[in-house]
Amino acid sequence: MKEKLVYIRAKSDKVPPLQQRLVRVLFVFLLGALLGFLAKFSDGSVIGLIGTYLGFWIVVTSIIAVRSWSPKAAALHAFIFLMAMFLVYYFYSMVLFGFFPKDYFFVWGGIALLSPVGGYAVWYAKGNGWIAALCTALPISLLLVEGYSFFYTFGVPQGFDIISAAMLFIILPANHFQRLRTLPIVIVLFFLMERLGVLYYLL
Repeated sequence: MKEKLVYIRAKSDKVPPLQQRLVRVLFVFLLGALLGFLAKFSDGSVIGLIGTYLGFWIVVTSIIAVRSWSPKAAALHAFIFLMAMFLVYYFYSMVLFGFFPKDYFFVWGGIALLSPVGGYAVWYAKGNGWIAALCTALPISLLLVEGYSFFYTFGVPQGFDIISAAMLFIILPANHFQRLRTLPIVIVLFFLMERLGVLYYLL
């Protein structure tokens, strides 16, 4: 299995020193904590509204994962980032406002716990072949499912999702040919996710 994954995207032979890897983990943690704080601090504003939707966290986590030096590092970084966001966001709510939405807490906690799987998969989006195209299409399709209502509601968070999907379509694939492979998969996944109500069950 590992040999097959190497053909999709091979990790760098140069393993960063331990100190550098720890600095990256710390940076990802602080970034998640800062964005979690800002998302809660800006509640009621346009920025706060975007931060309450899944789309923002999908796009940031995808970029962090694909820029990691290995799939295992991508899994770790995705988990650290979302867990930091999750803890700071709900700690802020509980301590400053005495508000603890239990249902949302468990939903976002579950997403954070599952994020290593997504981070590991998205790392291969920068590779070659149809599996890499599938890994690219997954976050893009989720963004489109959450954001497609923009075309009749003109909601700001939904518009952000559409722009983010276009941005990931540009930056995730390794080359133009991979984008051509990704496009039909995005279309199929979008209709499947929309028909099956994936976001409804997820959130």
